[in-house]
Amino acid sequence: MGMHWFLSLLILKNFKCLNITVIYENKQDIVSWFDAWKFNRPVFFTGVLSDQLGYAIDDDDERIRNNNKHFLNELHRLVFKKSKKKIVRLVIIEKGKGRKHCHMLLDIPEHLSCNLFNDLIEQSWLKTKGGIGTNIKEVFNLNGIQQYLVKEIYPNKEMLGVDIQNSYQ
Repeated sequence: MGMHWFLSLLILKNFKCLNITVIYENKQDIVSWFDAWKFNRPVFFTGVLSDQLGYAIDDDDERIRNNNKHFLNELHRLVFKKSKKKIVRLVIIEKGKGRKHCHMLLDIPEHLSCNLFNDLIEQSWLKTKGGIGTNIKEVFNLNGIQQYLVKEIYPNKEMLGVDIQNSYQ
C-alpha cells in the first residue's frame, strides 16, 4: 500500500510560517501514521474558540495556531515549571458545523493526576485570548479516538487538519 504525497508550501506575509500539507491516498495510511504516536494516559480535549477566531476567514488560521501555542506554553509552564520536558500531543483544528474549534489528544504527565491535569488544561485554555470553553474526556480506547480523528485528518475542505507546529510526538 503506497502513500501519495502532496506537498504544498505556503509562506505567509511575515515569513514565519511554512505550511506543509500531506495528503494520503486512503484512511488506512492515516491509521498507520496515527499508530506512530505513543500515548500512555491520554485525555481528549476540545477547545472552543471565541466568535472572532471560531468564525474567522481562512487567512486568520494562523491566529488559531498562535492561540494553540499560547495555550500549550501556559500548560507546560504550569505542568513542568522550569523543565524542558514536553507533553506528547496531537493537535487538530476542525471546522465543525460552521465554527472552527481545536481537538487535542494530550498525554497526562506521570507526576499528575487526571483531575489535576484537566484543571490545568481548562485554566490554560481560558487564559488565552481565543479560548472560551473546554470539553475534556479521559481516553480509555485509543482505537475509538483514532477512528474519530481519522475523519478529522482526512483531506476535506471543511477540515483544517493537523496543527503540525503545535503537535509533539
